[in-house]
Amino acid sequence: MILEFSEFPTISKEAWLNQISKDLKDKTLDDLSWKLAEGLTVDPFAHADDFPVSPAPLMTAAKPWEICENIPVTDSATANRMALDALEGGAQGLCFRLNGSVDADAVAQMLDGVYLDFIGLHFAGAGVEANPGIVFSHLSQLAGSKGLKTGQLRGSLAYDPALHNKIVDWRYLADLLQFAAESFPQFSIISVSSDADSSPVTDIVSLLRQGNLYLEKLSERGISPGLAAAHMHFSMSIGKSYFYEIAKMRAFKLLWLHVLKAWNAPLVLPVTAVHFREEVYTDEIYTNMIRATTMAMSAVLGGADRLTVLPYDAGREANASYPPAFGRRIARNVQHLLQLESGFGEMPDPAAGSYYIEKLTQQLAAKAWKEFNQG
Repeated sequence: MILEFSEFPTISKEAWLNQISKDLKDKTLDDLSWKLAEGLTVDPFAHADDFPVSPAPLMTAAKPWEICENIPVTDSATANRMALDALEGGAQGLCFRLNGSVDADAVAQMLDGVYLDFIGLHFAGAGVEANPGIVFSHLSQLAGSKGLKTGQLRGSLAYDPALHNKIVDWRYLADLLQFAAESFPQFSIISVSSDADSSPVTDIVSLLRQGNLYLEKLSERGISPGLAAAHMHFSMSIGKSYFYEIAKMRAFKLLWLHVLKAWNAPLVLPVTAVHFREEVYTDEIYTNMIRATTMAMSAVLGGADRLTVLPYDAGREANASYPPAFGRRIARNVQHLLQLESGFGEMPDPAAGSYYIEKLTQQLAAKAWKEFNQG
């Protein structure tokens, strides 16, 4: 027998609260409230009556996230072996972390055996910050040697010159973005980030301000806000507070649409590249395996477009009984379990409709938007 929702009577929030008060006996519901550092109080009981209009999903279509893996580049041959191992293990994107400048031969060796038009190609580190344009030059040369057009490649540069006022020449950034729009249209070149140790509200506000600064400065140099936004991605760190992190990401995405609306730009959800906060891991490395799973779930339910799971023994390899390759494999498999077996990528905005998360999202968004406008 299949029951329809219409067969269940609607129960008001008032009726629920009366029953809760009876069950709590000598306690009040306020005793169970969650007091947040930002001065917010989260009600433990959320109900449809809290929303004058039912919250709508942020997305209307499912979009599986990209399973990414960091590849530290100490030498090109080692980086290539790690990259191929990651791809054979199911990675969908690679983030090469360049400690210094690399030449075309080094890039070719790093990517030897890699199908450039099949995976996400991401580049980060000091080498990118010092000269992002050279990465495009090497990729263009390599693509040509393989008979590919640069427009077939997708990925990103972790270039955030406005962070801590490091930028030297806004004209250079405008020219670089215009070049990317023409030659590498599937690449985002501006990585907007914030301080890793900030609170969720502060994190949201910082990302909004940094993103808005790029829109402002680039529009002054002839780049439309819509074009600038299309070549930006937001680097977000995830902590271990499960519901808080889901709500933080959703609140940020919602508020970025408000920023775009103010610029009369197309209302397109921001691209988020999510990574773990390193300080949330402990020396109990097997505890980190479990923690990685819940943090990855927060990122995915919050709407991550790209996720990099930190290996359980990151920075603590000497404490592990297995080689580092095993830790990277487990980190990959966490995402495979969520994406391929648990179906987390098959629903648009899976947290939508959860009154508890929706209410927390709205509280974070309201406070962050107020602080953003006061800045």
